[in-house]
Amino acid sequence: MSTITAGSVGGTGGTAYRAQERHPGLRSALLTGAGVAAATLLVHIYDPNQPGSYGFCPLRETTGLLCPLCGGTRAVHALTHGDWSLAMGLNPVVVLLLPVGLMWWMAWVVRSLRGRRTVFFERFGVFWTVVVAMVCFAVLRNLPALHPHLSPFT
Repeated sequence: MSTITAGSVGGTGGTAYRAQERHPGLRSALLTGAGVAAATLLVHIYDPNQPGSYGFCPLRETTGLLCPLCGGTRAVHALTHGDWSLAMGLNPVVVLLLPVGLMWWMAWVVRSLRGRRTVFFERFGVFWTVVVAMVCFAVLRNLPALHPHLSPFT
C-alpha cells in the first residue's frame, strides 16, 4: 500500500507546496505587491485628471463631502510623474501613508521569508490610529475654514 503525499503527485507541485509551508504568506505578499505595482502603473499611464477616466466618488456625488481619499488617485499620478508638491496639495494623507504602506509590505515579505506568519495590522492600535487619522482628516478637509486649503479641487 502506497501513501500519497503532496510532493509525490504532479512533479513540481510538491516543491511549491513545501515552499509555501516554509514561507507562509509569501505568495499573498508578492501578489499584493504585484497588484499595487500594476495599479500604480495604470494610474501613471492613464491620467485621472481627465473627466470620467476613473469614475466618481460616491460620497462626493451623494453628499458633496470630500472623503479622506478624495484626490488620492491624482496624488499617486502626480507622484509617479515626480510632482511632489502637487501630490501633497491633492491629498497629503495619501502621500504620507505611502511610505508607511511600503515599509509594512516589506516587513510582510521579510516575515514570510523567515517562516513567520503575518497578520494584517498585528498591533490593533495601528489599525485604529489609521482609522482615527483618516476620519479626522475627512472632518478637517470639509470644514469651511480649511476646505480651501485641504480640498483637492481648488
